[in-house]
Amino acid sequence: MLVENRMKRDPITISPETGILEASRLLRQHKIRHLPVVRGGRLVGILTDRDLKRVSPSPATSLSVYEVNYLLDKLEAKEVMIKQVVTVTPRTTIEDAARLLLTHKIGSLPVVDGEVLVGIITETDVLEALVEAMGIRGSCSRVEIVVEDTPAALYAIGDIVRERAGDIASIMTARATYRGEERKVLIVRIETDDPEETVKAIEKAGYPVLSAAV
Repeated sequence: MLVENRMKRDPITISPETGILEASRLLRQHKIRHLPVVRGGRLVGILTDRDLKRVSPSPATSLSVYEVNYLLDKLEAKEVMIKQVVTVTPRTTIEDAARLLLTHKIGSLPVVDGEVLVGIITETDVLEALVEAMGIRGSCSRVEIVVEDTPAALYAIGDIVRERAGDIASIMTARATYRGEERKVLIVRIETDDPEETVKAIEKAGYPVLSAAV
């Protein structure tokens, strides 16, 4: 799955000269947390609710509301925004987008075509895409199976599941410790609410099952 399939197109944006009070109003009005900063359609930065909190006076300040607003109104986005922006393209995979969000500890990724902003994808968008890809939304059983690191194991497990339980909602691979060794594990989500017979068949075929749950 690609970013272009999940991104929000035509995101709310601001210019570098937008005042901080106006930026804050836009965040509240549209219930968002990130504002790409553009000039002539080109991305030049990003402003987040975290950046606004960083420059806002402490609640314990002795300044009046009028004085606080006066000071904030003097600030422009270009003085507060993040200039070195982590971005993706429409053809970036969702998996790579998730990795970037995690690595850089950020909540969104502007989507650019060259330098032109064409969308934005947030951590919520990425999480929803991964949940959908993993088949978590539906009613499925989850079985963890220890396998050898060969394609033959995947085919064998697939045949067993199809014969006894029906469709596979999703398959993921992971690593887990089994009998003191790190082994490859298949995490298979099966469209059934009773995986018992399937689990027995998998174990009979020589593949240890770490866990099975509905």
